[in-house]
Amino acid sequence: MNGASLLRNVQLFAGLSGDLLEQLASHLGERHVEAGDWVLRRGERADCLFVVRSGRIEVVDEGPPEVLVRVLRRGAVLGELAVLGEGVRSASARARRDTDLLVLDRASFEALILEAPSFALALTRAMAAQLAATLAPLATPELPRTVAVLGLDPGAPAADVADSLVRELGRHGSVAVLSSGGLAAIEQAEADVDKVVLRGGSDPAEEWTRTCLHDADLVIAVTRGTPTREWLAQTGALHGCELLVLGSALPADTLELLAPREMQVIPEPARRADAIAALARRLYGRSPGVVMSGGGARALAHLGVIEELRAAGLQFDRVAGVSLGSVVAAATAAGFTTEEMYETFERGFVATNPTNDYVPPAYAMLRGAKTRKLIEESLGDRLIEELPLRFFCVSCDLIRREAVVLRAGPVSTAVYASLAIPGVFPPVATEDGRLLVDGGVLDNLPVETMAATGVGPVIAVDVSGRSGQFSRDGRRAFAPLSRSLRHALTGFEHKIPRLGETIVRSMLVGSSDTVAASRRHADLTITPQVDGIGLLEWKALPRARELGRRATHEALAAAAGDLHERLGL
Repeated sequence: MNGASLLRNVQLFAGLSGDLLEQLASHLGERHVEAGDWVLRRGERADCLFVVRSGRIEVVDEGPPEVLVRVLRRGAVLGELAVLGEGVRSASARARRDTDLLVLDRASFEALILEAPSFALALTRAMAAQLAATLAPLATPELPRTVAVLGLDPGAPAADVADSLVRELGRHGSVAVLSSGGLAAIEQAEADVDKVVLRGGSDPAEEWTRTCLHDADLVIAVTRGTPTREWLAQTGALHGCELLVLGSALPADTLELLAPREMQVIPEPARRADAIAALARRLYGRSPGVVMSGGGARALAHLGVIEELRAAGLQFDRVAGVSLGSVVAAATAAGFTTEEMYETFERGFVATNPTNDYVPPAYAMLRGAKTRKLIEESLGDRLIEELPLRFFCVSCDLIRREAVVLRAGPVSTAVYASLAIPGVFPPVATEDGRLLVDGGVLDNLPVETMAATGVGPVIAVDVSGRSGQFSRDGRRAFAPLSRSLRHALTGFEHKIPRLGETIVRSMLVGSSDTVAASRRHADLTITPQVDGIGLLEWKALPRARELGRRATHEALAAAAGDLHERLGL
């Protein structure tokens, strides 16, 4: 596609005559940017604008923390406003894929404004659109329209995966599949249907595979576990892909090179169809997710919530949680039945007490070994990427003072790090220098993390409740002794909670503002009335389960009809 043909489809230049387009094209330069390299940086002098000819550019606020502002695809313009103002770049931009750009310098840009009033009008509209985007309270990511399926090794069944994906996408809308062609063919397909699937090959040097890799909104990389040297030599072009491993899990160093945005390991062929169906739902924004808060023993209500959601026929593809909510979420993602989950919690929290391995409080009140053993026995040696449902949990890094989203690696390790209440359990030291504690310290309801992907409606389950009354000594006969003991230990006889409950309460109070903010990102919020359950009242399991079921039934009954449709109910 020549420069004039591309410019004709760019909104900024849409009002120009054919002669002006040809004249403008003659002044355009070209620039190739490798995936991961910067196109421009915030604060740099603005001396040109860019038009994306092929590939993808991500505009970011470098922070810290880094925030993705938007993704630019073929035909998008970058840097025009800074050039107009003779200023500096207000944001940074780098290539998400290997990208080819057309470059228009400042002199040609200014001459065009003077010569073509229609261009000035288009530029004004572009400024208004960009201002509106800046003021938007929440930018929902645009769902991929063009998806490339590539094989990372000769034995990877990329063509079969592509064909299966086409069938599943066809259940939700119109879809086209291309096995050859160029940008013109891709553009025509994008104009005709909702989704376009590009069936690429397994050789990164082959021209069509390169086209697929550069011009897809999303790359699905398929491997049996051994990517070729040719692919590993250019892993930057695969950054941000969805990795589908149809065999054993990849080594950690290979994963670090590929840097996928999502990874799923499916060693069993029987699970492949369900995984591709879930992928199709994500691509259409119809992938329901459930996020579960922490809340001590109140989090046992999540069991009733999951039971009632399943009974209502909801097919959710994604689950997440924090603290004890991460345990329920992990069991759900692993495919536990409702009764299996209930029996696990009854055996682990009611019949026995996993939180009584007390030690001298040099590092924490508890050694944590009994809790780790319970989690490992319940969840086994599963990896997060091997679970049937997509799962993440949240921990807090005391070194960097930030939330850490755990999406890969051993499930039991991630879950323990998510519920390691500071002061109660020892913090988890990682090989990369992090010191992880309960994620509820910073974010006790990580709805925003799940909603940020924009791939489907999100149900939030908040069991943090109000603080309510604390657990009191149950035997009146011992009341005088208890008063004397409290006076000896604290100097007062007033009834106060034990240390463990005080720590949990403090953590929930500290994250209450983030819970309120997170609920705004949910499509449906379920709030079991668990205020009457103590934060360490594990024997309240049956009552908590019933409260979860009741709250879910009421929330679904009150939900609007369009939400029922989006949830697939």
